[in-house]
Amino acid sequence: MITAYKLADAIGRKKISDTLGVGVTAVSNAVVRGHFPSSWFLAVQALAGDEVDCPPTLFNMREPYGVHRAAQHDQSDNGAA
Repeated sequence: MITAYKLADAIGRKKISDTLGVGVTAVSNAVVRGHFPSSWFLAVQALAGDEVDCPPTLFNMREPYGVHRAAQHDQSDNGAA
């Protein structure tokens, strides 16, 4: 599983900060918190490309409640068969 630390290291804190127009300290602070601001997602995802996993959960986003519940329901149905 990729972490904010691993993502920032893979892309580069300076590259992220230059792309977003924020200081390197802002990127480092986000890494320490363990997630990036959601407004950074599209820019960082573009930087990550296909080479680096960039899950929305690292940007303090979460799946809609119904999606998670549906996945749990599917798993329990498969186990009951």
